Amino acid sequence: MVVSALFAVLALVQPPPSEPTAPAPSDVAAGVARGREELARYVWRLKTDMKVNDSLRISKVEDVHLGPDGRLVMQKTVRFERKPQPTPLPYGDPRNRYESPPSTEEEERLFDGARDLMQFYASLSPERVAAWSQKADVMPHDPERAGRVKLHGRGLGRPEDDAVVYLDPDTRTAVEIEVKTSVSARILQIAFLRVFFEPLKTARTADAPPIVPKKIFMNFDQGRRHVTLEMETSDFRTWP
Repeated sequence: MVVSALFAVLALVQPPPSEPTAPAPSDVAAGVARGREELARYVWRLKTDMKVNDSLRISKVEDVHLGPDGRLVMQKTVRFERKPQPTPLPYGDPRNRYESPPSTEEEERLFDGARDLMQFYASLSPERVAAWSQKADVMPHDPERAGRVKLHGRGLGRPEDDAVVYLDPDTRTAVEIEVKTSVSARILQIAFLRVFFEPLKTARTADAPPIVPKKIFMNFDQGRRHVTLEMETSDFRTWP
């Protein structure tokens, strides 16, 4: 879901070096293509919750699969729930000018905008991801992340974005990605995106199981609205 291009920044298996080093860009490009090919064999369930100003507004469960360009294809909506609007403030209350709840149309626009940003990073080309890795710096180990290799660089998707990729020290695969970016190319609002990955334990394969996105978190401010999007995947199964 983001996420083939993001998680694929290192769907590689190679012996860990004595000192942290970034993988070769050509290997990164091959890993992106291979990761998409593996994930495209599955359909899975995606649960998305959107909060606006800390109030849950939309909850959606879908069956999805990965398209050839790395974007998610929504196969079927399993459940859709829009929460009731909060109790309105009394007429004439001055807080109305600052705290009026979003309309249905605004909620849809915020939801679609957040999903579009996720899809943008999901569909980054292998060449774009490889070019980013070539310029990325290998950072000191983060003590809170159990010795994982840390890569940091700008320009993963948008020119001014700031991305951090954490690699498993043994398998050299991405286990966590963080991106500070903008909601749109105009750089009017800043967004934060975090993706967690894990091996697909139910995969029936003689090789190493595919690495799949498990949880996706995003937040951004748009005007007076603080928007939070939380996604979680489950029920991976081969298809068609």
